[in-house]
Amino acid sequence: MIGIGSIAPGVSGGSIAVIFGIYDKLTDAVAHFYRDFKEKIKFLWPLIVGGALGVLLFSNVIQYLFENYNTQIRCLFIGLMIGTFPAVVRQANDRGFRKSYLIWAGVAFIVTAVLAILNQINPVSSGPMNESFIMLFLSGAIIGFGTIIPGISASFILMALGAYETLLHILTSFDILSMLPIALGLVVSILLFAKLVSYLYQRAYGIMSYIVFGLLAGSVLAIVPPFEGNMTTIVSLLLMIAGLIFSYLLSTIPQRNKKAEKKLS
Repeated sequence: MIGIGSIAPGVSGGSIAVIFGIYDKLTDAVAHFYRDFKEKIKFLWPLIVGGALGVLLFSNVIQYLFENYNTQIRCLFIGLMIGTFPAVVRQANDRGFRKSYLIWAGVAFIVTAVLAILNQINPVSSGPMNESFIMLFLSGAIIGFGTIIPGISASFILMALGAYETLLHILTSFDILSMLPIALGLVVSILLFAKLVSYLYQRAYGIMSYIVFGLLAGSVLAIVPPFEGNMTTIVSLLLMIAGLIFSYLLSTIPQRNKKAEKKLS
């Protein structure tokens, strides 16, 4: 599920880790890999295998949907993302709220929104991505970033850079030579950001959480499709609503679990 979340637009691998209640253990295992090495390997190995399978298998489904139902699937993923907003804000306020956090969220939103608008004016994705080692490494690093940071959809960022469809083609065609720098970038990114995120969240939890929320809200603009006012538009809007309801209900699972534990105790 974390692998699927890492490749699907509108979903975050980190958010799925939070939903399943393993996020803290995951970041700790990666950030402090050499402590209790055997236990960390025992915990991480099935996640690595499952994540790789999720990316490789689900990329075929995503590619098919984008080729045949582009507008509909974009609206579905927008709904999936918006439905997580209440959970992200609730999580951000776990350790208290300050009005200054809204400024950080606003700045993050504006930066992401401006990038999305610039991409619509002069689309980066109008041509194929330069499949150099650096670009493929960067794509893998972005996937790793989205896996570690809850609420950040790596696929949204890749779309804004015009790299998403190229990456899907590499995964579905099982191009080993191109996948190696992607895998390297992913591993390096996860190792670096796990330590950084662990440090920043400990030092400034509220600020970090609201920056994540601002990035999340702004990134929605990156994949808003053009609407033509026909039946496709109606179906797309219905899918958006369905996605919103589904992701909202899914994101309330941890809260409901906590309430159930309190009742039992």
